[in-house]
Amino acid sequence: MKNIWHILAFDSTHAAMAAQKLLAHLQPFVIPTPKEITASCGISLRMSAEAAAQAKDVLADHADIVQRSSWHVLVDGKRAQVFGTWFHTSGDPNPGNTLTTVPITLYRSDAEQEDPAEDVDEDVQVEHTLDVYVNEILTMRVVCTPDHLFDLIVGRLFTEGLIGGPAEIESIELLGNSTRANVYLRDREADLSRAMVKTVPTCCTGNQVFNSYFEGDQTLRPLDPMDWDPEWIFSLARQFATDSPMHRKTSGTHSCYLAVRDQVLYCCEDLGRHNAFDKVIGCALRDGVDLTSAIVFSSGRLPVDMVLKGIRSRVPVLVSKAVPTNMTIKLAQEFGLTLICSARPDSMKVFNDQLCKPQGRNS
Repeated sequence: MKNIWHILAFDSTHAAMAAQKLLAHLQPFVIPTPKEITASCGISLRMSAEAAAQAKDVLADHADIVQRSSWHVLVDGKRAQVFGTWFHTSGDPNPGNTLTTVPITLYRSDAEQEDPAEDVDEDVQVEHTLDVYVNEILTMRVVCTPDHLFDLIVGRLFTEGLIGGPAEIESIELLGNSTRANVYLRDREADLSRAMVKTVPTCCTGNQVFNSYFEGDQTLRPLDPMDWDPEWIFSLARQFATDSPMHRKTSGTHSCYLAVRDQVLYCCEDLGRHNAFDKVIGCALRDGVDLTSAIVFSSGRLPVDMVLKGIRSRVPVLVSKAVPTNMTIKLAQEFGLTLICSARPDSMKVFNDQLCKPQGRNS
């Protein structure tokens, strides 16, 4: 089993001490900065992927620490690529709070209470709209939860077939309180002969695609099957069952895990299941994770466009605690995607498995 750690390194001891104090509730390990990481400070914080995701939310409001720190991923002690080495970024990837509090009146059906109504505060999700311009052309609109915006943009460009990888991106800048993203692709011109499209048929938010000018080769290729262990899926389902931070507060988000074996590397949440999927893919691309060895676990149902994202991403195992469709199953069979749905801590339904587990059917 691989040892996967997220490392927060610093440019100064002051920033390291301040971060350690802010993140004390997450119980990060204070370690000497690994030799694989270049940093001015000899102290770093080591934590799991889940703790790192929470740490990023905490630190989002502390620009003084963010500017003097950097995240790294070590897999069996080897450092993955660091975000920013492929292309230049500017702007705030977490432009505001993901939750806001509003006053509500709570009614209960309780005959013993004289007054069934109670005034309380309720956490609700923040809805953010981001227009994405590719080489100065408005290409898509994303309605999302306002965090991990760079990851969301990179993941969306990749899973929709606009880029074959982050190396094709020259720069991304976020403007106007992150309501506009300017993406510049290297050596790419818009193909204005492509028909206009404006639909995302199964999206649970107002996501829109305005054109297909920058789409590349859309030919889908069969996936290389990956051996997997049912216990990995049960382990991930148990972790999923403990809930994710925003969903715990609002019951209104979709969640997505990206794992290697049963080790969760990234957990992202969003208003839309498509966005949550794209965020974890963007995180993996940022850190140089091999997607052909990855498992993606989604909270949402898996219609055709979600499965297409998985196939384009070269992810061999796609899991959901929800259900597939008949066309989803056909796509999985055609392109060799292992498709597992209704995944629970004690049961799961395997709709397609290219390798066919020994305890499963032989034909």
